[in-house]
Amino acid sequence: MRQTQRNGNTAWSRTPLRCLLAACALASPAWSPARAALVLSDTRLVYHAAAHEAWIGVLNVGKKPALMQVWIDAGNASAKPQDTKVPFVVTPPMARIDPGQRQTISVVFTGAKLASDRESLYWLNVLDIPPEPHLRPGTNYIQFAVRTRIKLLYRPVSLHADPGQAMASLHWSERCKAGKCSLRVRNPSPYYIAIVDLRGGARSQRTALQGTAPPFGSMQWPLHRTWARAPVRTVSYGVLNDDGAMISAHASVARTP
Repeated sequence: MRQTQRNGNTAWSRTPLRCLLAACALASPAWSPARAALVLSDTRLVYHAAAHEAWIGVLNVGKKPALMQVWIDAGNASAKPQDTKVPFVVTPPMARIDPGQRQTISVVFTGAKLASDRESLYWLNVLDIPPEPHLRPGTNYIQFAVRTRIKLLYRPVSLHADPGQAMASLHWSERCKAGKCSLRVRNPSPYYIAIVDLRGGARSQRTALQGTAPPFGSMQWPLHRTWARAPVRTVSYGVLNDDGAMISAHASVARTP
């Protein structure tokens, strides 16, 4: 399983006719979301501390040239590229990619002090800016810039274990209070663990959940909003490895007061 997180679709008008994206969508039944022409070679980027750099490929699968803008943020998806402060330099920050051509993005660590006993999480953003269409003067149109945002994990040299095996150390529990229950997972490992397709009980009767458990931390899901109130005895889920492939697993759930 490969997943890519996309954020920040932007729409604008280049003519006197200006409208909000939502208004245009309601006004036109034929409206459909924009599709990115730029495709990344991986769904996450792991930066090994012992390496001089990390890189990822970008391919233009569209039929027209595309302008690519690249930046890294520390977790705020709304932060503007010029306002982010991260210990990385990305090259190139902007480039034109012709149809069928590839571009390599290089990420270099600047040497700032980060935790040595656990991974640090940042986000790599790739904005796909399409060219202006050749239309008659005065023609109204809407253009979309599509952003792809993936995890950038900085992994210290002290971490030698296989992160794919960290899923075996996850501890699951359910806690109910005042008629509201939540499912909690505790991660005692030094790795960020991406959990997908999380289900409890009969798969056909449960809504799939997902999230990322931080190193030496935990996260929880409120079950009264998604799953039935019946006690959750077991869960099935998937964990994404460094290559973006899903490793399936099952676990029992402890009941806590």
